[in-house]
Amino acid sequence: MRWLLDEMLPQTLAQQLTELDHDAVSVHDVELAGAADNDVFELAVLQERLIVTENFADFARLLEERQNSGAPCVPIVFVRKSSFPRGGGLAAHLAKHLDKWARDHQDPYVGPYWP
Repeated sequence: MRWLLDEMLPQTLAQQLTELDHDAVSVHDVELAGAADNDVFELAVLQERLIVTENFADFARLLEERQNSGAPCVPIVFVRKSSFPRGGGLAAHLAKHLDKWARDHQDPYVGPYWP
């Protein structure tokens, strides 16, 4: 799976997913930390990456606007960090969770997901 991880997620999550044979980058890795959400969405479309974010309000709106206008879209996986253990283990736990989700959804449709 090809992932683009939004800025509120641990930067080490990309490395954890890569170790699980995924192609993952953080917005920090591609110099989009602090960028507009639309810019993040555009890069995901350009690179055919699924977006992983906690930012439901903005990305759900962007997805709906883009789908309604016929603009290219990608699947978005929404996560809640509060659903995972606190502390230094967040990236590892989230990576395992996303890895399992990817195995269960090998060809995800464009739309929102709540794994």
